[in-house]
Amino acid sequence: SSRDVAGLEFGVPSSVTCHVMSRTHGEALKNLRLDAAFFHRILQKDGGTTEGAAPDYDIYLMEQGVMPLLLQGLDALSRHVDKLGQGGGLSGGSRAPFNPLTWLAQYLLRNHPSKIKDHRTPIYQKLSDMANVERGRRCLLRRRQQMEEEWEEVANHDGQLVVSDLPQYVRRLDDKWNLEGTFLQKLPGDFSNIVRTSSDTGNLSFTDFWEWFEVYVGQHDLLRASAFDIAARRKEDAERQAKQAEEEMFRHEQIMQEVLELRRGMEDQFASNCADMYTDEVITQIINKGAVIQGTQELDGGPPLQGVHIELIISMLRLWGFPVIQPPADIWNDAALAAWLLWLEAHGPDTSSGQSRVDSVALRRLMDRDAFQAFLIQAYPAPEFEVGVEMQHTVEVRNILVTDDIDVLVEAVDEETGHTRQLVLPEGHVEEVRRRLTESSGEPVLARVDLVSHRVTAVLPSGGDD
Repeated sequence: SSRDVAGLEFGVPSSVTCHVMSRTHGEALKNLRLDAAFFHRILQKDGGTTEGAAPDYDIYLMEQGVMPLLLQGLDALSRHVDKLGQGGGLSGGSRAPFNPLTWLAQYLLRNHPSKIKDHRTPIYQKLSDMANVERGRRCLLRRRQQMEEEWEEVANHDGQLVVSDLPQYVRRLDDKWNLEGTFLQKLPGDFSNIVRTSSDTGNLSFTDFWEWFEVYVGQHDLLRASAFDIAARRKEDAERQAKQAEEEMFRHEQIMQEVLELRRGMEDQFASNCADMYTDEVITQIINKGAVIQGTQELDGGPPLQGVHIELIISMLRLWGFPVIQPPADIWNDAALAAWLLWLEAHGPDTSSGQSRVDSVALRRLMDRDAFQAFLIQAYPAPEFEVGVEMQHTVEVRNILVTDDIDVLVEAVDEETGHTRQLVLPEGHVEEVRRRLTESSGEPVLARVDLVSHRVTAVLPSGGDD
């Protein structure tokens, strides 16, 4: 009978089951209204707003359309049972006894909202929207403890705020929950004459605010639960990106240290070679007395094509990136000449075009420290950084420092960070920088800097320069 069906456990509130199944004999439940009143009758009585409350099964069943479909199924089952009872078909005879659970399960499968789109679809959608609003309401009210802790952060020693403090308090909550202004925009901008106080001083306690807030949330669609889900994912993404940036920065610094160590090692070898070359008698003849090495045939009265001076020149070529492949390393042979010609083409002085001899001008260029530094920056650049740190910065040169250092140092301000740096200024730029700093135009002297070696790589032209 219908009373037997009403006694089945379907996982719905007993009050709803009794409401659906109670009827006079022969009366079908034709007036089942799936509206807002129905929705609120189905919800948990306490609203599930306490922190740590049980999962919102009632909301879930509404969102998925299961609860309204179940009630329709119970109604259809009751009418079907009544028909069978009138015809004596519930049990007995040769047919198997009627199983109401099987019949109801088949009804739910045939009419599930995800499978059937008919006149009931707008009703399911409306109930689902109402469920989303309710889930957002519960999500807010379950944050009472967090809201009270934030209140205590901004309240005075008595735990109270004045009405004018409430917008700041709401903004702090919005930031705390990473909602990017969504919560702030949904609440009043001015709380005057809205929130009532129980204090004679006119100050508000958290209890005063909460009493107003609880009612306000119940009457307005402030936030959906999805807003908190999106904010949580946004926070997780930000934390993950920050962690990746930190790891990338660490790897970047390690690579930078390796590049810097490599450059320093080559600079030390270059300085050592230069010192040996300045004290070498044959090289001194080439630099100061016009001696030259021409081709691979030793000239009468010219420098010998074997010896320590050849070994020093070949060592310098190797530092410049043009190693002599064929040994020995102290003989000026075809391999050494080929390496020399490649170096002349890439880094030699402008006057060496079309020439192959080792003379004073070319040798001075080979030993030019600033030129070698520029080569190192180009050959072993600072690694690119995915997070966006650019290792070639633009700075404003403020003045040339007077020091006992061999290098010329300038004081410059980083345009991006505002930090003051001391940088090495190559000799080739000293006169230009000094001239522009003394000019009365007041135009800044801008330069590009390699942050690995802390050297000026280029002085940018002034606005009046073409």
